[in-house]
Amino acid sequence: MVFSSILIKSGIGEILFTPLWYIMKFILHLDRKMFSIFLLSQIGGYPVGVKLLSELKDAGKEYSKEYNTALCYCYNSGPAFVVGIVGIGIYGDVKAGLIVFLSCVAANFTAAVITNVRNKPQSGGDIQFSLSVKDFSACLTDAAKALMNIALAILLFNATTELIGYIISNLTGYELPDIVKAIAEVTNIKNGVTVYSLPVVTALISFGGLCVIYQLYILAAFKINVVRFILTRSAIAIISALFCFIIVGISGYEPSIATFAYATDTVITDPLLLLCVAGMTLVLLKDTEKKF
Repeated sequence: MVFSSILIKSGIGEILFTPLWYIMKFILHLDRKMFSIFLLSQIGGYPVGVKLLSELKDAGKEYSKEYNTALCYCYNSGPAFVVGIVGIGIYGDVKAGLIVFLSCVAANFTAAVITNVRNKPQSGGDIQFSLSVKDFSACLTDAAKALMNIALAILLFNATTELIGYIISNLTGYELPDIVKAIAEVTNIKNGVTVYSLPVVTALISFGGLCVIYQLYILAAFKINVVRFILTRSAIAIISALFCFIIVGISGYEPSIATFAYATDTVITDPLLLLCVAGMTLVLLKDTEKKF
């Protein structure tokens, strides 16, 4: 996140991506800065897109009508997360993670093309290069605050999900479905006992989960149309699953049966303990924010 912010604030990202932008501007219809944000959001992790778009708003850039639209496709899990959680964590194979990641990127690219198809190809404009110690320090501080909020959101959603599952289990005798846990918090996709097909996993990763969407809401410097975002990401998730299905069909890739056994580890947690930890973390973060 810090690296991405520095690249955009300094103008280095625009310089690095200019050769590719000259080709893609006729397809994506994005200007140089927005194109840089789009690329970085595909590899930086879910919150990177909203963080970079928020920095544009804080800088007074004229993108006010585009923030919510751009956020819908400037949103992706990083390759390290996908390969680690999906590839190695679920299927025990890096190839599975790479297929999921490429499918999600392809779906976002498709969404960007469709969304901007009526726009005219954008001109490059002048690149303003500036790199100072003050900017670097500001990026570090902003990233630290963002990471604390992200950590708290993950903790709260995991605690809430576990508590709801605990209550349902005791009242009805049925466990909360793994897919519901994954939709609530995407990292739960590894903790369940159910192993879904690769296209289904791709759709879940592409959607990101309610926890990630909440993270966007608290990190954004602009008002997010949450309903529109959820509906759009649901459609993009379906597109990503279709891309995955096509890639798997062409490549003939199939996870082995032995791999599935590895993926059935579950994490046993005490929901009340998690809620207590979440509460203490919230108090700590509030005190920390006052010092910044």
